[in-house]
Amino acid sequence: MTQPADADGLERLGWTGFRGLAPGSIDPDPGLNLIHGDNAAGKTSLVEAIYFLARARSFITHRTARVIANGQDAAVVNGRIRAQGQAYRLGVGHQQGETRVRLNGADTRALSESAWLLPIQVVNTEVQRLLTDSPEGRRAFLNWGVFHVKPGYRADWRRYRRALQQRNAALKTGHRQLSATWEPEMAEAGKRVDDQRRAFLAKLEPVCQKLWQQWLPDRSIEWRLRSGWPDGSGLDEILDTHRDRELAQGHGLYGPHRADLRVLADGVDATAQLSRGQQKLLVTAMRLALTELWGEQRAGRPVLLLDDLPAELDAGHRRALLDYLLCTPAQCFVTAIDATQLPLEAQGQWFHVEHGRVTAV
Repeated sequence: MTQPADADGLERLGWTGFRGLAPGSIDPDPGLNLIHGDNAAGKTSLVEAIYFLARARSFITHRTARVIANGQDAAVVNGRIRAQGQAYRLGVGHQQGETRVRLNGADTRALSESAWLLPIQVVNTEVQRLLTDSPEGRRAFLNWGVFHVKPGYRADWRRYRRALQQRNAALKTGHRQLSATWEPEMAEAGKRVDDQRRAFLAKLEPVCQKLWQQWLPDRSIEWRLRSGWPDGSGLDEILDTHRDRELAQGHGLYGPHRADLRVLADGVDATAQLSRGQQKLLVTAMRLALTELWGEQRAGRPVLLLDDLPAELDAGHRRALLDYLLCTPAQCFVTAIDATQLPLEAQGQWFHVEHGRVTAV
C-alpha cells in the first residue's frame, strides 16, 4: 500500500498521561503502520490513544477515567490531521471526570464537529461482540456508518432524539396531551433516520458480500434491519395506537432508538449458527467493508485499527486479511506480538513498543 506523502489522515500523534504509555509522539505513515512488541508492552494502549483522539472515548472501557495513567491527573492526546487537503489540530483530554475536545485551538460544542476528521473502525480479538452484545452496539455501528456518508443524518438524528426526550418526559409524568404534541415531529424525524439507515445498508451490503463470499464461502450471510416498530405500519400510527401502553411504562417503546441489525447465516441468527472464529471473520468483514465504503464516498480518510487479530486467525485467513490491508483506502495501524505475522514485504512505517515507549524502526 503506497500513499502520497501529503495524503489525508493522521500525520502526527502525541500523548501524555495515557495509561500504558510513557509520554511520546509518532509520525504515522499515511498508509500502513505496523506495531510490534511483547505482551503488555503498550501496543493496545497506542491504538486506544488513536481511537480516543477520534471519538473522545475508549473502545476498551466505558469509564473514560481509566485511560489516565496511574499517578497522573489527566490524559491528553493531540493529533495533526490532514482532511480534504487541509491541516487540522485536534486535542482530546480527560481530567476530573470531564472530557474536553479542542479543534484548532477552540473548544468544540459537539463530538460531531471533530469526529468527521477521523472516520475510525476497530478490529480486535473481541470484534464478534458486535453480534453477541446488546443492540446498542449495532445501533452505534449504524449511526457512525451513516454519519460519515449522509451529511444530513446528524441533524435528523438530533431532531429525533430531542422529540423523543421531550415525549418521554411527558410520558413519565402521565401527560397524555403533551406526549401527543411531540409525536408528529418524532415520527417524521424517525422515518428520515430509518430511511437513511436503510439506504446506507443497501450500499454497504455488496461490499460486505464480497468479503463474506471470500472468507466464508460455505455460508449464506444476510442481514435484516428492524426499524424499532412493527413492519407495515407508520411510526405515527404506532405512537398513536400504543400511547396508553407507553404512558403506563413511562417511556417510549417504539422508534429508531429501539432498532436492531440482525445478522443471519444460512437463515439463522449468526450467533447460533457460526463458530466464534467464523463470527470474528463475519464482523471483521463488516468493519473493513465500512472503511472501504467511507473511502469510496469520500467521507474523509478512514482509519482502521487492527489490534492483535492476526494472532487468532489461521495462516490462510491471516494472509487474506493482510492482502486486503495492502490495497485498502484506509490508513491502517496493525499490532502483533510476533513481527513475522505482519506483511513484511509491505511499504509502511514500523514501530516497536517496549515498556510503554514507542520507537519508530
